[in-house]
Amino acid sequence: MTLHVQYDHECLECGAAYIPYDSEVPCPRCGAVETERFDFISEALASLRFNKASFGQYTPIAWFVGSLGDHVLGTLFHLLDEHEEQSDGTPFASFAEERLDEADWADQPYMKDHVLGIAMRVGDSLGVR
Repeated sequence: MTLHVQYDHECLECGAAYIPYDSEVPCPRCGAVETERFDFISEALASLRFNKASFGQYTPIAWFVGSLGDHVLGTLFHLLDEHEEQSDGTPFASFAEERLDEADWADQPYMKDHVLGIAMRVGDSLGVR
């Protein structure tokens, strides 16, 4: 068992999928600032901490992606575990940016920087350097 974050959102202006996780976060594709906000960071932290305490790693044994929130969480799990295992002292910000640059964002290239912003917030809260 693990903790999921069932959340989906599309920008009212351009239809882009993203997570408005803070008041300072506009749509990463068109820049529209919407009123909807979702406390994704605290929910992601709860899931990450639960997994680390339960399984000794951030990535759970099994993971079903049922929403955008879960998709982003899955990315965070792998980023944090890979950083812990493979970084050789590389700062998390640089490591995460490099890994996200390598990902295939298909028709959502705007999500790379959006997910990087989420990763930085989560990494800071977890004390990952």
